[in-house]
Amino acid sequence: SSGINAEYGGLMTRLRSLPQYKEKSQQYDNLALLTYPVLMSADILLYQGTHIPVGEDQNIHIEFCNSIGQAFNRIYRTQVFQPVEQLLTASPRVKSLANPALKMSKSYGKPAGVIGLLDSDDVIQKKVKKAVTDSLGPITVDQNLRPGVYNLLSLYSAVSELPWSKVCETFVTGNVVQLKSELAECLIEKFGPVRD
Repeated sequence: SSGINAEYGGLMTRLRSLPQYKEKSQQYDNLALLTYPVLMSADILLYQGTHIPVGEDQNIHIEFCNSIGQAFNRIYRTQVFQPVEQLLTASPRVKSLANPALKMSKSYGKPAGVIGLLDSDDVIQKKVKKAVTDSLGPITVDQNLRPGVYNLLSLYSAVSELPWSKVCETFVTGNVVQLKSELAECLIEKFGPVRD
């Protein structure tokens, strides 16, 4: 019993030290900040997931999930839960269309920065057309100098499932208007079946 209480206290301390909790608790006074990682872990552990496809910002939650599994194994002297691994895609963090320094998320309160699976064709075209880029001329691939353009290229690669090298070859020296138009069409084609 004292071992369980110690493990529980340790997990609560760990929850409160998660970067997302520290960052968002300043803005939101919401229990969900503490329960989200626990519920995510419960889903993974319940279904005995071993390789979990999540964005790179979820790495800390995968580590937390492993902590819960290890704590359970220690308390009950078993090996029920095996370590979980994070699977990253070629685009492990999709950035906001409105601010490419932030991840694409409804939490930031900027609907223009998020492509919703159920957005209409017109809404997708408008959001992509208004995506933040720059006016430096023909497309070059430079994440630091041109984060907005780099974001659109990354998104195109992820949605089209084309290799990064092919996407760069296709659009380099082209113009941003062409990239935005083709990205919007690619998104519409990809999400169309979800809406139908």
